[in-house]
This record gives sequence, structure tokens and C-alpha cells, in this order.
Amino acid sequence: MNISKIVDNLKGHEKGFPPVENWNPDLCIGPEFKIDREGDWYYDNSQIKNAKLINLFASVLKKEKQNYYLVTPVEKILVNVDLAPYKIIDFEIINENIKFITNLNYDFYLDKNHSTRLIEIDDALLPLVNVRSNIEGFINRNTYYKLIDFALEKNFKYKNDLYVPSFNKNHIIGKIA
Repeated sequence: MNISKIVDNLKGHEKGFPPVENWNPDLCIGPEFKIDREGDWYYDNSQIKNAKLINLFASVLKKEKQNYYLVTPVEKILVNVDLAPYKIIDFEIINENIKFITNLNYDFYLDKNHSTRLIEIDDALLPLVNVRSNIEGFINRNTYYKLIDFALEKNFKYKNDLYVPSFNKNHIIGKIA
């Protein structure tokens, strides 16, 4: 299986998110996809640089248990993900709510369905965010520092937690030492 064949299998699904939750094809062994710690995509150890192609692949991501897959109506391919598929590259405050902007042509608001959780990586706590359909995103370093500055400026602290409020929910972004 090659990238051209995968793209052919997705014809007609270029806009929005296809119904991958309804697609349950057999696992295709062979091609290797990876998303590294920086959010860069690879196919058989070669970086994919075509943004339209990456956005198309991101639209057909599916998470089953702890694994991510690219899913078409006829095949399912494992994607090895170092941290999370989406990278949050900025945020906006709109009507006192947080809107995250991702690297994959998708924006969303922090709310009860799109919340944060802290994970430990290399002795540090990092927030992951549920972007869509249990597919997570990580916050890039610059955006994370900007978010921390905002939370500290507004004194969004509770016990040892640093958080940002959005849509009547406090979303934890870190721990206070």
C-alpha cells in the first residue's frame, strides 16, 4: 500500500470529517506512519511535507483503545504517535472562552467535550487536550507559556492546580510548585 492508493481510497472525503467511526476494515500491514513529538508526519521514515495531504490524513484518524489509525472504507493503517496527533499552535479568547488553533486546519473551543488532562513525560507534567473523537492534541511550547502567563495573570489557581476557565469548566494546564 502506498500514499497514492490511500489518497485514492479517500476520494470524496476531502471536506470535513468522514464517518470513520462507521468504517471497520481489516488492518493493513506494511506501510508505516508516524507522528513525532513535534507533530511532524512521516511515511516509511520520510517526512510528509504536503500540508494538504497531512490534513487529509488527519481527517481520517481514528483512535481505538490506545492506538491511532488512518482509516479508509477499505483499509486501516496503524499510526505510531509519540505524543498526540494534533499540535495546538495558538489560542484566542472569545467571549471569555478559549479557542485553540491547531496545526491541522482545525480549531475548537475548550469545553466539557474538549478538555485537558495531565500526563507525565520525562518527569514533567504536560497537558493533552481532547481535540475531537478522543483524538488528542498537545500544546506547543510558545502557546503553553502564553497560556500559563494568562492563567497566572488572572490568578486561575486552585490548590496546586493552574487552570484556564472556558465554557463554565476549569481546564487544568499544570501544577504549581
